[in-house]
Amino acid sequence: MRSQHKSINVWKIISLVLIGLIIGSGLWFAHAVLTPVDQPASTTTSTTSDPVMTVSLTKRQVNQIVTYYLNDFQKGSKVKYSLTMADQAVLGGNFTFFGQKIDFGLLMDPIVLKNGNVELKARQLNVGSLPVPISYVLNYAGKSFKLPKWVTLNSKRETIVLNLNKFKMENGMQVKATKIDLPNDEIDFSVYLPKK
Repeated sequence: MRSQHKSINVWKIISLVLIGLIIGSGLWFAHAVLTPVDQPASTTTSTTSDPVMTVSLTKRQVNQIVTYYLNDFQKGSKVKYSLTMADQAVLGGNFTFFGQKIDFGLLMDPIVLKNGNVELKARQLNVGSLPVPISYVLNYAGKSFKLPKWVTLNSKRETIVLNLNKFKMENGMQVKATKIDLPNDEIDFSVYLPKK
């Protein structure tokens, strides 16, 4: 009788231990699955006030981009012009002066403004030996050239401003100029994500 009683208690104990292990394992598993994982806080957040990247270009690369853009922009326009980067920025085109069609090259110094726009300040006009004032050519260009909406031309101040803060790419991204050093072939821009 005593041995039968002892074997029943051993089986009860083993059964209770197994049940306890199963319940304990189930609770541990449920806790592990339902507890949220700690993720480290992101230290890099993309905001529109910080650039997402900077782009450094050479004069040759800028000339390729500008030529492609102007060719597309001037489709169907009778009057064509160009903007190229050399030791200075050069606005090239033609105008009519006393009934004569005259080719010109307007040499300009690019200046990066605090807001990331670019001001092109006219320095010299190459039209041969004709004494044509710069303000006349800029006035003519403003009236005759098809200009993008984000370009402002001021014949009195003899400047052209590229308002990059008004220019948006198709995906909404914007650019700001940070450095233009034509003699050393350094042209840098910052790229910003669109505001949401």
